[in-house]
This record gives sequence, structure tokens and C-alpha cells, in this order.
Amino acid sequence: MGLIQDSMTIYKREMLLFQSNLRTNLIRSMIFPLIILIFFGSLGSSITGIPVAVANYANNPSSVQFINSLEANKVVSVTSLTNQETGLGMLHSGTVEAVLVILPSFPRSSNGSPSVYLYYSGSEFSQAGAVLSAIASSAAAFGANVGSSAEQAGLVKTVSTQGTGSNYRDFLVASVILMAVAFGAVFGGGMSIIIDRQLGNIKAFLITPINKKAILIGKLLSGTLQSIIYGILAIIIGLVLGAKIAMGLLGIPYILAMLALTGMAFSGITLLLGSRIKRIEVYTIGAQSFVMPAWFLSGAFFPTSSFPPILQPFSTYDPLTYATNGIRSVMLNGFFPISSMITDFGVMIIFTAVAVIASFILFKNTIE
Repeated sequence: MGLIQDSMTIYKREMLLFQSNLRTNLIRSMIFPLIILIFFGSLGSSITGIPVAVANYANNPSSVQFINSLEANKVVSVTSLTNQETGLGMLHSGTVEAVLVILPSFPRSSNGSPSVYLYYSGSEFSQAGAVLSAIASSAAAFGANVGSSAEQAGLVKTVSTQGTGSNYRDFLVASVILMAVAFGAVFGGGMSIIIDRQLGNIKAFLITPINKKAILIGKLLSGTLQSIIYGILAIIIGLVLGAKIAMGLLGIPYILAMLALTGMAFSGITLLLGSRIKRIEVYTIGAQSFVMPAWFLSGAFFPTSSFPPILQPFSTYDPLTYATNGIRSVMLNGFFPISSMITDFGVMIIFTAVAVIASFILFKNTIE
């Protein structure tokens, strides 16, 4: 038999084992997404103190009172009084989550154009709707002509208006999807290696004329598919609980592509761990010690820009950060910027390639 046939044989065997315990596997994969989305999905509206830089070009009593009123409602926290250029630099570096620019004409402009502008990063800013609402209501007290929403009134200009109506549940679903994929890999290929070793199946494979690399390829493919299934279940749970994909059906291929890359990468890593560790309890601790920090540092519950400075470098070099940002661009913004797409998919492709190659090298050395 050739490598492809041997690999497919192993793959079919793994999927049959998965199917034989389908109910248990599906229930296990649904528990954590349900718990997180039900208990934490509605917390976004209560989050306060969002860091905002303010460029007050009006510098009059009304503008000062306007800033004070914003801080009084506790939705935003004025981190710095600066100019627009410096403020946008702070936004780009992640020091603040939004930049508020108050023009000299505040509170009214002679030609009816907006006198307040807000800039923010749509893919990172889960609380855009709350901030826009707070600014609109505060500005109304100073005579601004505010309609039913900030965009309709022309009060606020944003870098990205898509997703301004999104809620915290939409923000959270992206990370929950990746959590389901990553933990699906932990209980997929890596765990099967240890179980097969304990049952003597690995030795049985080695004395047959099967290609040794087929063992890894078959388990890698089955682990990836199982992870994608878990991710799709998490998407369905999120949608049932009220989350939305701003990009609509066009966003599904982007999300599935990111799930496939993430699933294959973590399947490779867990297979590597499973080939080196003999006891299930040690493997579980080791795998979760890798997956959990990577998941939290990706901005699972809060935007990475809100992390303390000591954690920022770890988040920047965490591949899951880019997978999370990619899915959030689709779910919150309704589009996938080309520059962001290249970065997010590029990082995940490199991460997946490194994980798979490393698993091939170390797995081969272990079983021979």
C-alpha cells in the first residue's frame, strides 16, 4: 500500500472511533462554549473605563465640560489630552481603544458639519456601540443635533462604521470558536496516540507493512476534521444565542479557513506531545498548559489593547491572536481588510507549517 492509502486507512479508523463516541464527543465540545457565552456573553454592556485619548481643539468651557461629562458616565476614561496625530499613534500602538477629536467649532459648526469625531479600530473595539451612545448623549446636552443614533445624526465619524452595533457576545464568539477548535485537538489526535500506545496498537501498526508516516498523517487529518466540527458547533451555539456574522454567508469561508489552519496546527502540536508523553494525565496537563495561555493571550475576553504592558509582547507573538482578529473582522466589521488578511492568514499558515513539520520530525524519531 502507498502512503496515501495507508494514511486514509488510519484516517478512516480514527473517524470511526470518533463516530462510535459521537454523543460524548459532541456534548463535551458544547459544554464550555455554552457556559462561556451564557454566563459572560451579556457582560459587555457593563464594562466601564474604556481608555480614550482626547484632542480638544476647541479648548473652551463647553468642550471642557463635555469631556468631564464623558468621564462622569464612566463608560470611557480619558487617558490623555493630546493632539490628533499623537492620539492616532496611541490608537495604533494599542495604548488607547479610541481617539476623540473635538473641533474648534464645538459644540456647533457653522455649516452644520460634525464638531466631534471618533476614531477606533473596529476589529478590536467590542464596545464601539456603548462609546458612540455615550458620546452622543453627552454631546446632546451641549446643543448638538443628535438623532436616534450617532451615525444618523452625523455627530461621529468613524474609521470603520461596520460593527458599531455589535455587542460583547459577537466579540466573545470568535474566541470561543477557536477555544473549541484548540481543545478539540487536545482530545483528538494527541489523546489517541497515548490510548493506542497503552492498548498496544502502535506496536501493531509498526509490525505491519504500513508506512510509518501514514500513522501521523491519518491522525493529523482526523484531528483537524474533528476540530473543525467542534468549531462549527461553537458557531451554531453562538448564533442561536444571538451573535451575528456581520459579513453574512460570505464570511463563512473565511472563518472555516481559519478554523482549518488552527485545527491542523494544534493537532500537530498535540500529536507531538502525545508521542512524547506516556500518561494521559500528564499529557492533559501539558496540552492545557500550552493551549490555555495561548487562548487567553489572544484577547479571549478583552481586546489585547487593554492588556497590561508586560503581556503585550506575548499577545503580539501569540498565533491565536491573529486567528482571533481574523474571525472578529468578519463577525464585527463585515469585511476582511486586505492588509489584515495577509497578516492574519500569513501568521497562521507559518504557525501551522512549523507545527506540522515539527510533529513529523519528532513523532518519527519517537516511534521508530
